[in-house]
Amino acid sequence: MSQNKEETKKTRRFTTAQIAELVDYMSTHSDLASGRFSCAMGNSAMDRQWEALSKILEEHGPKKTVAQWKTVWRDLKCKVRARLADVNRASRATGNTTYAPPLTEIEKKVLAIIGTASAIGVPSMEEHGLEVAVLEEQPIDIEISFPLPSEFEWIEPHAESLPGPSSVRNVTPPLAQPNKPENFLSSSSKKRKRHTDVEELDSAVKLFQGIQERQNSTNKELATAISKLASAQEGLQSVASTIDKAVAAQLESNNLQAEANRLQSEANRLQTEANRNITALLTEFLLDRQRNKGILSHSSLVATFSKKSYSSEYLQTN
Repeated sequence: MSQNKEETKKTRRFTTAQIAELVDYMSTHSDLASGRFSCAMGNSAMDRQWEALSKILEEHGPKKTVAQWKTVWRDLKCKVRARLADVNRASRATGNTTYAPPLTEIEKKVLAIIGTASAIGVPSMEEHGLEVAVLEEQPIDIEISFPLPSEFEWIEPHAESLPGPSSVRNVTPPLAQPNKPENFLSSSSKKRKRHTDVEELDSAVKLFQGIQERQNSTNKELATAISKLASAQEGLQSVASTIDKAVAAQLESNNLQAEANRLQSEANRLQTEANRNITALLTEFLLDRQRNKGILSHSSLVATFSKKSYSSEYLQTN
């Protein structure tokens, strides 16, 4: 039996950082902490959450399976309930009794997660009938790395049978007991102290609930900011695409303008060449016409002279 316990302790070691990370994760995932998901695929969602949590916890210490981490979380809640019962019992005890150390920050966080009423055993807030139990043989210390007890030393939810009396004893919620007249003042003092303890626990629960609400609000704001950033990046990509298209269109326009300028230059050259040819032809035509006109005048002059000579001869003859 001793050897089995030693093997269990070796295989179930974990670090303080892993416990702190586990509690912080549960504080922001209330459905996983309570084991109850409201969605239709609750079991699948819970398995995915545990897988993600296991990967996170591996970064802070030894590797464990999902089933082992579930056992760690279950036993941690049982230990915190037992510690709360010890603190309440020590606060009610009189005379020379054992002093119970106050709850640590980790224990207070766990109480804030599972709820004060569930932790102290109010019937309307019980977690599926989970009975509060205190271990006599195992020390409880949340702030340091500690081995988990064996599976048979803790009370399971919906458990039908309890371990033997040598290892576990039941703790009932604190109830007001009938007081004798001579102990009236002492009983009143106990009630006030118990009431003060409950108020302190309620204050701690409210404090951590406020922290959790602020953290959830911060997460929502961060998600909104990330969404806006993604939208802005999409807008920038769209603008960049539009600019690229505009640049490509401008380059195409410049190419077309250069081609138009080249064609215009070629047209001007052809027009100049045509004008030159027309001018040459016109000049040649005018010169030919001038030459033809000069020849015609000379012929007319000769014909006129010949006619006059003939007329003179004719007159002289007659």
